[in-house]
Amino acid sequence: MEKNKLPFRRIALYSSASAGLNILGITVSTWLLYFYSPPPDSGRPTYIPAVTMGLLLLIATFWDAVIDPFIGHYSDTLRSRWGRRRPFLIFAAPFILLGSILLWTPPSLTNYALNAIYFMAIILIYHTSYSLVGIPYDASLPEMAPETHARLGLSYWKSVFGIIGVLIGSLVAAPLFGSIGPVAMGAVVGGVGVVTIYITLLGLRETERPLGEPMSALEGLKATFQNKQFLIMFFSTLFVHIAYQMVLANFPYFVTLVLRQTEGDVGIYQGVLIICMALTGPIWMWFNRKYSQRILLNASMILLGIIFALGFLVGAVDGVSLSIQAYVLVALIGTALGGYLILIYAMMGNVVDYDEMLTNRRREAIYYGTFSFAIGLGTSVGTLILPLLLQTFGYTQANPLGVRLAFPVMAVFIFLGYFLFQKYRIGDTPEETRKNLNMDH
Repeated sequence: MEKNKLPFRRIALYSSASAGLNILGITVSTWLLYFYSPPPDSGRPTYIPAVTMGLLLLIATFWDAVIDPFIGHYSDTLRSRWGRRRPFLIFAAPFILLGSILLWTPPSLTNYALNAIYFMAIILIYHTSYSLVGIPYDASLPEMAPETHARLGLSYWKSVFGIIGVLIGSLVAAPLFGSIGPVAMGAVVGGVGVVTIYITLLGLRETERPLGEPMSALEGLKATFQNKQFLIMFFSTLFVHIAYQMVLANFPYFVTLVLRQTEGDVGIYQGVLIICMALTGPIWMWFNRKYSQRILLNASMILLGIIFALGFLVGAVDGVSLSIQAYVLVALIGTALGGYLILIYAMMGNVVDYDEMLTNRRREAIYYGTFSFAIGLGTSVGTLILPLLLQTFGYTQANPLGVRLAFPVMAVFIFLGYFLFQKYRIGDTPEETRKNLNMDH
């Protein structure tokens, strides 16, 4: 296995795109809804009403989710002198930059319909190009680290770089949003994202294993959705990411309305969350020496559900300042969420290995693409639910009940994901998987 061991230089080069993509992702997830549909008492113009914006984001993320498995299929089956993954990263990256700038340039201050049409066109360009980079990139992780423990290590470092990206996005985007404006903010984070994607090409290593005969797109999708173990992970992931999207989009409202702090303070709280994700990652890896990834993923979901439920009570503890209560909540969310994200991406490599046992083919990208489909669907639903809660129950400083109620709703979705995951039996190694599922050797 030493021949498969990656030097840290290569790990760092490979992981750099995770930083850039996460800078983009956290910026757009956090500020897009707030920019187009700010609180009524914020003094900012409303470009699209909140519920309408939620529906548009639902359509956009649903589009993104639907195309992801097909992008995965074409990445798996592409045969070029540059390999299966590189062409997607090279040619799609510039369109991410274009979308990240134009998203913040609605054409009218008063014409909601015109803004909605414009927004849909740009968000589809952005989501499509982001997926054309992200799916082949994620699918290269099992190729970079064929052995399961090396894979968890690479997933950790990829996650660390992603966490650094989220931290940079959280701390930089908020000041940029308030000082130089959303358009310049989009240009900065988009430019950084493209540079990191091209740096990753220097460290990318594609598989040397036999790929097997390619399937057609529909045949590949059918085989993927017939994998019952993957379906368990698919639906569990969907519910967890409903909550994940809700917490990201709820941050500006929580900080400005419940905590009564400024837009610039949003980045500070996000920074605490991200730092806790990074610092506790080695603890989750240490636990993996004693416990399986499946057990640890269950633990992370239980913790996350309990913590989200407690979020409703921020401000209810006498004698403890509101800020301290919020910092503790955010730190605990980061601890549980960090473990979940490190584990789930490493475990997807185990799913790919299991599929190879069933089909005798290496089909990493279609699995990561279909996995991303689950994330996209979860994001779509979370994007829709939060505006409905805000609109129905209130999102002003006088009445922030909708912002508070988002936390127990997140907890419900996390626990649904946990219960769906209970029949998952793929092991950390092919041998473990055969034993758990009573497969013939």
